[in-house]
Amino acid sequence: MTKYAVKAMEKNNYGRILLLASIAGKEGNPFMAGYSSMKAGVIGLVKGVGKEYAETGITVNGLAPAVIRTAMNENTAPEQLAYMAAKIPMKRLGTIEEVASIAAWIVSKESSFNTGFIFDISGGRATY
Repeated sequence: MTKYAVKAMEKNNYGRILLLASIAGKEGNPFMAGYSSMKAGVIGLVKGVGKEYAETGITVNGLAPAVIRTAMNENTAPEQLAYMAAKIPMKRLGTIEEVASIAAWIVSKESSFNTGFIFDISGGRATY
């Protein structure tokens, strides 16, 4: 999708691409090597393509959330959610609204000097 999106955006010398990675792509998660490595690949894609198009008016950034409370995990065992939240210094899961807020800014005109960057939304889990 990124390959075709940048081609369409080049015509206007402007565009914003936001890819979703995961904190797992930065830190790895036990028993989730496939997921963690796939998200690490997304991070590499953001960094590489962001630099390739840095002079075009097209920005390519990524978002690496920790666990976000969504419909996908509403049936997850409370003990499992507590385990995941315990890794987050804020001791809670993120919300969809929090992710939407930072995503909207990343793809806005105000975020014009950011490209090839992975923004964390992790409640303090990622501090590097």
